[in-house]
Amino acid sequence: MESSLPRFQQLRRTEATSNRTLIGTVVFMGLLQVVSSVAVVLHMTGHLQQVTQTGPALVETSDNLQRGESQRCPKKPREVTPSAHLPIQPPSGHIQRDIQNTMIHWDHAHGHLSKIGYHDGRILVREGGLYYIYAKTCFRYYDQVEESLLESGSHTPGRKGASAEPSIHREDGVGAGALLIQYVFHERHSHSAPPRPAVLMKSGSTKHWQRGHYHMCCQQQGGAFPLGPGDSIYVSVSNSWLLDPEAEGSYFGAFRISR
Repeated sequence: MESSLPRFQQLRRTEATSNRTLIGTVVFMGLLQVVSSVAVVLHMTGHLQQVTQTGPALVETSDNLQRGESQRCPKKPREVTPSAHLPIQPPSGHIQRDIQNTMIHWDHAHGHLSKIGYHDGRILVREGGLYYIYAKTCFRYYDQVEESLLESGSHTPGRKGASAEPSIHREDGVGAGALLIQYVFHERHSHSAPPRPAVLMKSGSTKHWQRGHYHMCCQQQGGAFPLGPGDSIYVSVSNSWLLDPEAEGSYFGAFRISR
C-alpha cells in the first residue's frame, strides 16, 4: 500500500498536466480560428473598397480616352457634291421658225446649282471628276386647225384644255415631217486654243404628224463622262421652235459621281 501511493499520486499529476495541455491546445486553435476569420473579413472588406474606389477611376479613364480620340480624329464636314439641274427657259416673245441646230438656254434662276456655274446656255465645271450628264427635251406640234379648236375652247385628245398649255402659233402644215435631234456637247477650255465642241450624246427621230391633232415627242439621254475644271457642256436641238416650254418636259443637269 505504501509503495503504490507515490505511484498513484504521480499518475494523478501526469493526468492533470495532460488535461491542461489539451485545454491550452484547444484554446490556441480557437484563437487561431478567430484571428483567421477576422483576417479574411478584413481582406474581403479592403478588396471591395478597392474595387469601389477603382470603378469611377476606370470610367473616368475611358471617358478621357474617348475624349482624346475625338480630339485626335475630329469629324470631317460632309462634302458637297457638285451638281446642277436646270429647267428650260420659257420663250419671251414670238417664236421664230428655225430648223437649224440651236443651243438651248436654261432658267438658272429657278434651277439648282451647287459648286457648278452657268453662262449663256452652258454648265460650267469648277471641280474635275467623273460626271453623270443628263438631258431631256420635249417637242410639241399642232397646226392652225388645232389652234382654232383651242381658241374656241374645245377639248382635244391629249390636252388638258386651252388654259393649261401656252398658246403657240404654228404655221399650217409646218412640223408635220420634222427631224427632231438632240445633242449634248462638251467644250474643253484651254489657254492655248479656242474650245472645240465635241459631241457626247446624240438622239433623234423623224415625226410625221397628222393635221388637226396634238402631238408630243421627247428625247432623253444620260451618261457618265470625265470633265475637267473649266470645261463646259451644253445642249443643242434642231427645230427648237417646237420645244415644249414647260420645266417638267425639258431640263438639263449633271452631278459628279467620283473624283
